[in-house]
Amino acid sequence: MSKIIAIPVCAETLTPFVYHSTAVPNGTATLPELIGDRALAFGLAAALGMMRASVALPSKAYRQHLQAMPWRTSVLTTNTPRLLPPLVRRLNIDEEGGFPRSLQDTVKKGNLATFFLTQEVPPGVEFKGVIFGLDDFNPFSAIRRDELVIRIGLHRNGMVRLRESSETSEVFLNAATARLFGQELPVARYFLHELQLTPGLNAKDAAVQVSQWI
Repeated sequence: MSKIIAIPVCAETLTPFVYHSTAVPNGTATLPELIGDRALAFGLAAALGMMRASVALPSKAYRQHLQAMPWRTSVLTTNTPRLLPPLVRRLNIDEEGGFPRSLQDTVKKGNLATFFLTQEVPPGVEFKGVIFGLDDFNPFSAIRRDELVIRIGLHRNGMVRLRESSETSEVFLNAATARLFGQELPVARYFLHELQLTPGLNAKDAAVQVSQWI
């Protein structure tokens, strides 16, 4: 079992970010009250130079990818969730991609509509959570800085500033991530199939659970 250190963090949004989280009329909206644990984990990996550059999307192997990282993460949550007004976007793959008529008819509706709406989380929203360093690894100490800027959101267009926090707030783990490592945790709030929040834990108890994610 790896030795675990719990590093409370505060994450402030520097730019808007959006995910296709929940369906809304004519588009999708981001879940405003949280940043997923995997978004944080992979954002850290990219910021620290652990991601391989590729023009192709990698196959989904979350357990394998997370095992390669010397940290695990909680879900980041905020008590002041906010969303920007709906923003119109255009996806024109039917005309530019040369796709067959069956696909062209599909992209005129739903989340693949030519014009669709998204709602982004604005700048200035603070989220709190915990990074669990395996074998005492601390990403801030690794680069000798007291803050990190990571990218999250669709196409990694959003920017979030991470700082260590002196406050240890209630910790929420993702039961769906725990399940990747064969651990069944209770679910207090079911947001998405891959995002299921456990009841709140203190940092010490959360670290005990996360120590099994090996």
